[in-house]
Amino acid sequence: MKRDILNDENAVSISVGFILTFTITVIAFLMIMQTFYGMLYQAEHTVLREEFEIHGNDIAVQLTNIDTIVNVTLSSGGDIGEIRYDVSLPDKIAGSYYSVEFSNLTSEITFNSDDRLETTAKIPYVTQTTTVSSTKIYSAAGEHYLLYNPSTNLIEVY
Repeated sequence: MKRDILNDENAVSISVGFILTFTITVIAFLMIMQTFYGMLYQAEHTVLREEFEIHGNDIAVQLTNIDTIVNVTLSSGGDIGEIRYDVSLPDKIAGSYYSVEFSNLTSEITFNSDDRLETTAKIPYVTQTTTVSSTKIYSAAGEHYLLYNPSTNLIEVY
């Protein structure tokens, strides 16, 4: 039996079938991985936003407490010295550093992440007697605190 090697197409169909199966498998794997990374990114973003809101609400309560103490003391004719509250902020949230900006114009505390997620959270605060200095602090800078200065009637952020 003589075989014509030049016109034999059996080897070609096996190779084409393997390449098609392999390509479909790789594409399906890449789509699954892309979906997984998208969900992971969204979960990190959600964790950052929720943590920012928790810490922002804590700071807003502290600002309101200082303002209330000043208002009650001045209304009753008392004298106020410096009032200081330590602000408890972690260095990193979800593995990223962040900044906290206090705006006197908008009465908002704005948290911004410093990494690829670019998460922002704005938390309003209310003060009636005092004003808050417009400042930006960074989480990596160490300990932070709020200080009421009675000579300027200003809550300063350090």
